[in-house]
Amino acid sequence: MLEISMSTREKESIWELFKPLLRRYVLPQGALVVGGILAGVIAAAAAGFGLPVMIQYIFPIVFGTEPPPAWLQEWVTRTVGSEHLATATLWGAALLIPLAMGIRGIATYINGFLLSKAGVKAVSALRADVFARLQYLPFSFHDRKQRGTLMTVVLQYTAMAQQGMMSVLNDLVIQPLTLVAAVSYLVYAAISQDETAMLLGNLAITIVCVPIVRTVGKRMAKQMRKALSGMNFITATVEETLSSQREVRAFNLEKRQTELLQGHIRHYNSLFVRVIAWQQSVTPSVEVVSAFAISYSLYQGCSHGLTLEQFTAIVTAFYFCYDPIKKLGEVANRCHLMATAIEGINEVLYAKDETPEPENPKPLPNPVSGAVEFEHVNFGYTPEKQVLQDICVQVPAGQIVALVGPSGSGKTTFINLICRFYDPDTGSIRLDGVNLKDISRAERTRTIGLVSQFSALFHDSILENIRAGRPGADQTAVEQAAALARVDEFALQHPEGYNRILGEGGGGLSGGQRQRVSIARAFLKNAPVLILDEATSALDMKSEAAIQESLERLAAGHTTFIIAHRFSTIRMAQRILVFEEGRIVADGTHTDLYEHCALYRHLYDEQVSLPDESQDTPAA
Repeated sequence: MLEISMSTREKESIWELFKPLLRRYVLPQGALVVGGILAGVIAAAAAGFGLPVMIQYIFPIVFGTEPPPAWLQEWVTRTVGSEHLATATLWGAALLIPLAMGIRGIATYINGFLLSKAGVKAVSALRADVFARLQYLPFSFHDRKQRGTLMTVVLQYTAMAQQGMMSVLNDLVIQPLTLVAAVSYLVYAAISQDETAMLLGNLAITIVCVPIVRTVGKRMAKQMRKALSGMNFITATVEETLSSQREVRAFNLEKRQTELLQGHIRHYNSLFVRVIAWQQSVTPSVEVVSAFAISYSLYQGCSHGLTLEQFTAIVTAFYFCYDPIKKLGEVANRCHLMATAIEGINEVLYAKDETPEPENPKPLPNPVSGAVEFEHVNFGYTPEKQVLQDICVQVPAGQIVALVGPSGSGKTTFINLICRFYDPDTGSIRLDGVNLKDISRAERTRTIGLVSQFSALFHDSILENIRAGRPGADQTAVEQAAALARVDEFALQHPEGYNRILGEGGGGLSGGQRQRVSIARAFLKNAPVLILDEATSALDMKSEAAIQESLERLAAGHTTFIIAHRFSTIRMAQRILVFEEGRIVADGTHTDLYEHCALYRHLYDEQVSLPDESQDTPAA
C-alpha cells in the first residue's frame, strides 16, 4: 500500500507540497488564472465594499432620513422635473442594489468558470503525468505496490486533487479579496466615525475562529489519511477479484470476496464519517462565535448612539469579513485533504527510478548483431536473498540458447536482466559490448523482442495488437507476421477478420490464440535479440508443432533465449544453460549435458517418461 505518513507533513509544509504542483501545472494556465483573478477583484469589490457603502449612504436617502446630494437633485430635476424628484430618487437608489449584485454575480461566474477550467486542465495534465510515470518506473516499484493501489492514485487521488484545486483556486482568489474590500470599508468607517472604532474592537473577538479552523483542519487531515488507506484496500480488492473471475467462480469464492469487500467498505465508511464530522464542524463553530460578537456589538452600538444605517452597514461589512473567514477555513481544510492525496501522487511522480535513463546514452553498433555478455552478475529482488549469483556467460550473436532448470532457479530473472527490467546489484551486462545501463530505453526496446508466458493483449483489434510490435507498420507487413504465427487460421474465420475487436486482455480468444497473436507481434518486430519465455506454453502439442517451424525461422540469425519446461520447445537450441539455485551449473549441448549433468538428465528423463510427452518429445 502507499503509505501516507505524518513524517512527511512534519518535514514539509503544505505550501512546500503544493509549490511544485502550482509551478508545473497551474502556471501554464496563466491566461485563465489571470482572467479569473481580475473577475474576482470586481466581485469582491462589489460585495465587500459596495454593499456596505450603499446601505450607509443610499438607504437613508430611500427612507427619507437624509436628503439626496445637491448634484443628484439638480441632475434629476433637469432630467425628469422637480415633481418626480422623490420617485426618481427612490427608483434610482433601489436599482443600485440589483446593479451591484448583478456585477458581483457576473464577475463571480466568470471567476469560478475560468479558474475551474484552469483547474481541470491542470489536473488532467497531472493525471496524464502520473500514468505516464507509472509506465517508466522500474519493475521493483510495481513489485512493491498493488495494482489496485496504483489505480487509486491515478483515478481517485487525482480526482481529489482536481476537486480540491478547483474549489481552492476559486476561494483563494475571491474570498481574500472580499475580505480585503470589507475590511477597507470598516477601516474607512472607523476613521470617519468614533462609534465605529469602538464597535470594531468588539467584533475583533472573532479572532478566536482561527484556532478553531486550524485544530479542525489538523484532525480532519489525520482522519483523511486513514480513510485513503482504507480506499486503497477497496480498490485493490475490486481489481484483484475482477481480474481473477475464473478462479473466484471455480473455487466458489464469490461470497468470500463479497464479504471481504463489504468489510473494507465498512471500515472506510467509519473512517470517512469521522472526516465529515470534523469538516462539518467548521461552519457552525464560526457562526456561533460570530453571532455572539454581533449580539454584543448590537448592545454596545445602541448604548453609544450608533444609528441604524451605520450599524447595518457595519454588520453587512462584517458579514463579508466573516463569510470569507469561514470559507477560508474550509479552504484550509480542503488543502489538508488535498495534501494527503498529493502526498500519494508524489510517491509516484518522485519515486526513485532504479533503472534510470542514461544521461549520455551510448549508441549500439549499426547494425546490431545481438551479442550478450554477463560479467560476474549478482542480483536479488531483496537484499536478504540473492536470486542470481556470480553469473558469467557470453552468448555470441545469432546463437540460440535454451535456459532450463527447476522452478525458482533464476531463469526468468536472467531474462528480466537482459530486458533491463532490473539492474544487477553487482557486475555488468553488455549488448554488443555496450553496458545495458548506457543504452537508451528506446534503442534497447527496439533491439529486444519478448514473447512471455502471459503476453498482454489490449482492448483493440487483432491488427493493432500485432502492430504494437512495430508501430507504423503497414497492413501487409502485419498480415505477413500473422501468417507466420498462424494467426490467419482463426482471424480470417471471423467476419471482421484482423479488424475484430478483442475484449480486455484478449477476451474472445483462446489461450493458444492469444499466444499466437503475441508471437506474431514478435515476428513483426524482428528484433536482433529474441526472448521466448514459455512462448508456446498455452498451445497444445498440435498447435505448438504447427508454429515450431515458424519459430525456428524467426530465431534464425537472431540471438535467441528460450525458457521452456517442455523440452520439445527447445529442440532448436544450439546451446543449453542449466540453472540451479541462482547459478549456471552446466553449459553445453543436449548430448553433452545428458551425459555429464545429473540435474539435466533428471529433468529430461522425468519429462520424457510422461505419457503425453513420450511420443512427441524429440531429442533437444
